[in-house]
Amino acid sequence: MTREEAIQKLLETDDDFRSWYEEHKELKWKVHKLEKHFPPDPKLEAEQERLKIRKLYLKDLMEKRIREFLEKGE
Repeated sequence: MTREEAIQKLLETDDDFRSWYEEHKELKWKVHKLEKHFPPDPKLEAEQERLKIRKLYLKDLMEKRIREFLEKGE
């Protein structure tokens, strides 16, 4: 099973993974919007940093779940 197939299967069968995936996608969009803001605003930069940290945390959770899924060979 490929990594992409594992992700698709997890999206279909794992509620936690699906939730993490959707939140990660939303945060990615929000960070992208904040990066385009000009001139730089310290409050927005702090928010952008907070969002990036959460996004990375979610990515780590998803990567762990993908590895576990692939190791089980489901």
